[in-house]
Amino acid sequence: MTLVRREAFVTALQDGILWYATAQQDRDPDAAEALAHRFAIAVDHTIDKVLRRPGSGVIWKHRAGYRFSSVKRPFDRWLIFYRLPDPTTIERVDIIRGERDLPRRVT
Repeated sequence: MTLVRREAFVTALQDGILWYATAQQDRDPDAAEALAHRFAIAVDHTIDKVLRRPGSGVIWKHRAGYRFSSVKRPFDRWLIFYRLPDPTTIERVDIIRGERDLPRRVT
């Protein structure tokens, strides 16, 4: 399988890591950095799962051909959106928190 990513995915992932890195910065900088690292590892784990079983993601009914998978716990409120443009390619489209207005955001 070939794994490609949209620039929006990279930007959103960087924003998520930065958010976790700064979330507890005032109270415990080491804990904030560790949390950001755990988030990045959970995202990697989820992407590996999608690579092994691309059809296992939930079909996104708002956009034909799109699927999503929850990031590994405890970050499971984050969703990785992807599509399969051909039988040998997985395109990572976006990663966002599930509380957002998803139909507007995911394009």
